[in-house]
Order: sequence, then C-alpha cells, then structure tokens
Amino acid sequence: MNITRFLLLFAVLLVFCLALMAAMMAQYGYSLFAPEMRSMLLVAVLVAGYVSFRISRIIARRKRRLEDHPQPGGAGKSKLSGLFGGKSAAQTAREARVAARRKKLVEEGKLEDTPEPEPASDSEGPVRVAQSAPIKDRMAARAERVRRAKESGKLD
Repeated sequence: MNITRFLLLFAVLLVFCLALMAAMMAQYGYSLFAPEMRSMLLVAVLVAGYVSFRISRIIARRKRRLEDHPQPGGAGKSKLSGLFGGKSAAQTAREARVAARRKKLVEEGKLEDTPEPEPASDSEGPVRVAQSAPIKDRMAARAERVRRAKESGKLD
C-alpha cells in the first residue's frame, strides 16, 4: 500500500469531515472544538482513517489486477494512458518471444514469410452513398460494390 496516497487521502477526508461537522454544529450554536466534543473529533479522525485506508486498498488492488491481467484493448485504463504508459513488460516480452519463434520457423522453412498486405489500390475507392440518398443511387452503389467483389473473386 502506498503510504503517501493514504496520508493524502486521510488529510483531505479529515479536513472535509471536520469542516462539514463544524458548519453543521455552528448552525445550532455549538462548537466542534469544545471539550465535550472530544468523542466527536475522535470519531471523525477514525472515520477519515478507515475511509482513506479502504480507498487506498481498492486503488492498489485495481492497479495490481491491471498489471497482472491486462484487459484486451486497454480496458480499465484512462484515455491518455496510451500516450504515457506504453505496453506492459509482460506484453513486450510476449511479443519478443512470438517474433523470435516466428523468425526461427521461417528460417527452418516451416512457415512462409508473409509480407504486410497492401491496401486495395482502386483509384475510385469504395462506392458509398449517404443513407439519405435516393433509393436509386443507393441501389446503383450496391450494384457497383457487388460487381467489384465478383471481379476480385470475393463472390461467386
């Protein structure tokens, strides 16, 4: 458990708790720091300590779970974590093992070295029209896509 996180949470929660209790009691003319209110102050300190302990444990558990079992697609991480975090050590090690195994299989002749597939170089690009286009235009675009698919052998 990160003690700095715990102390920071404890301080913030204690100040917040004491401020709320003092404001509520001031409405009725009482002082939170009167000698009769020592037990209330003790309860406020204990509650702030317990809540900050639980929050810091939950955060540590989530962090450990994400490190041990990373979710596919980066689930459970913030949107900016991809910019700063990069890949985990386990993922980098796995990619290195897979690349080494692939290279070894290619050298042994058991696997073909497949180049990266090139994107389709149609000068016209895909035939798409807006959903709000007239039915005649949408059907013509669909017919063109079917024709291209048949030419490239994707359809029988």
